[in-house]
Amino acid sequence: MQERRGNRKTWMNLVICVLGVPLVILAGSTGWLRHRFDGNGGWSGRHGDLLEAAGRIFFLFLAASVGILIFSRLRDRLSRETADPEPPADPDVAWLQDLQKSAASRITEDDRKAIAMFVELIVDPARRRSRLTETIDLDERAVVQHVSISFSLPHTDNGGRVLYVPVVQPRKGELVDNFHLRNARGDSLPTMSYEESVRLASAGLRLLIEISGSEQDAPAHRTLGEAERAAELALLQIVATRGPMNSQVVDRKMDVILERIKFRDDESRRRVRKYVAALSSSYPIIAVVPAAEATSGRLLLKYERTFVPSSLTRGWRGLLRLGLGLKPDQVAVPVELALTAESYHLRVNAPSNKYVLKQFLQCRHCRTLTTRKWRGMQPRGMKDEDDKQGLCAHKVGPAVEVDHHFRVRRRRGQNFVHVYMRGYAKASPKMRDLQVFARFKEVPPGGRGRAAVTALATTLLIAVAGNLISSRQGAQVGGLPALMLALPAVAAGWFGMASDKDALVGGSLLARLSLIISGVVSVIAVIYYLGSPPPAPLPPGSVVDHLTFVGITDWRWIVLCAISALNLIYVSYRFTLKLVHYSDLLKREDLGAGEFAWR
Repeated sequence: MQERRGNRKTWMNLVICVLGVPLVILAGSTGWLRHRFDGNGGWSGRHGDLLEAAGRIFFLFLAASVGILIFSRLRDRLSRETADPEPPADPDVAWLQDLQKSAASRITEDDRKAIAMFVELIVDPARRRSRLTETIDLDERAVVQHVSISFSLPHTDNGGRVLYVPVVQPRKGELVDNFHLRNARGDSLPTMSYEESVRLASAGLRLLIEISGSEQDAPAHRTLGEAERAAELALLQIVATRGPMNSQVVDRKMDVILERIKFRDDESRRRVRKYVAALSSSYPIIAVVPAAEATSGRLLLKYERTFVPSSLTRGWRGLLRLGLGLKPDQVAVPVELALTAESYHLRVNAPSNKYVLKQFLQCRHCRTLTTRKWRGMQPRGMKDEDDKQGLCAHKVGPAVEVDHHFRVRRRRGQNFVHVYMRGYAKASPKMRDLQVFARFKEVPPGGRGRAAVTALATTLLIAVAGNLISSRQGAQVGGLPALMLALPAVAAGWFGMASDKDALVGGSLLARLSLIISGVVSVIAVIYYLGSPPPAPLPPGSVVDHLTFVGITDWRWIVLCAISALNLIYVSYRFTLKLVHYSDLLKREDLGAGEFAWR
């Protein structure tokens, strides 16, 4: 079916191209219509050129319309996904019943405490995650994320041989690229497969239901009633469903299912709901850690993964940067991991030849800067002047009710952004969709310095060549002057290619445009120099004889020299401004008691 549809679209595009070629030929040809009116008298014979021009414009318009049609069809074809998204797949009932049996037998073994710890890390991860450090490296084309998590766990005496620690919870259907999990010593740790994770999740659900329906805090193993088993099977179906489920559908299903279970209090009901809701939308990557590594109550795990970021470039400026081969100069990093730990550190590392120009902690939707008076809330779904999409999850609350804090590292010419957040995991509801927005620039001299040097050389050489052309003795056509005029174009092309090809961020749009202007002006100057005849003598007493621009009298060379000079002045001004600003950043003092200095 897909192949037949693709062949049909290919033939359609071919037919459109066949129709467009004659239109282009008619729009570009001359004389095919005018000669028909030359033999006629009257108005048409006198205005044959005008009629032909109108006809050519008409066919040019039709050809452009056909071109836009082909472009839009091909763009739509390239943008379409190769595979249609599949709906969530319900698991087999027999397999769910087998999960029930294995869960009932598993929690009677010696890993009961380990399963209880797994449930707690799913329901309330911030309670055991004391510190989380996230580092983002932007040196490659993709984003490399390094995360270090410090757990504060209860003593594991007689708590089983291993611990089941959910490290990261990607959404169902999301592929995790280049994932590596290590302990504090740097040794690799094993993780559970999909089926092992589902069986562990089913055991955790059985333990939660047993505890929730008992009057004791830590009851012994008990047998569930028929209604509870039916409710457990329905909840297992939500957990084991392949693919992400709609959160509203999950909530409606759980409203009905949880009525069949007798909970001892509202907190028990909330824990079961939160546990199932978390596993309905994500597949936790579970580390299997020897219990001996957490005998002191502390556990440190590290993992890294690779992200392919989406582009922030929009409009003509983004297309221009992309067309000129420039990398983005800004990046947005979500801080969702701050909602899973007591304290959170984020560091975004740019290449060493970049420095931080701007940095903001803001809402992803309304772009408003975050303040310490913000509180979390459920998105209203109503659009207003600030919240264009109705998705913001923050509001301003009384200072006495706010128990969180953040701090952003001051800009001092460094190539990294450092953000510290504390207490955001305890807020209810969560303050979601916050992000760190950073913009980087090249450390001087960088691209602007190279562009300024190229513009200076172009301006001087054009001024010299213009004076040679304007001299009364004439100029030696060809030779060394023409070769010297071509050097700025070669330099502009070389400096343009010598950029950070392997960096995710970098490149100056102004510098690239300045190099292009210098190269184009140099090429035009070579053409003029090789094709310019000796200057004709001016009549005696001519006023033009006294009008010159840096000794140049030919208006074409005056225009070229003026364009190059304006390019030089502007890029030099922007380079100087950038240099002074970077120097001011380096002179800033830190807020700490001590201060490192260099000279």
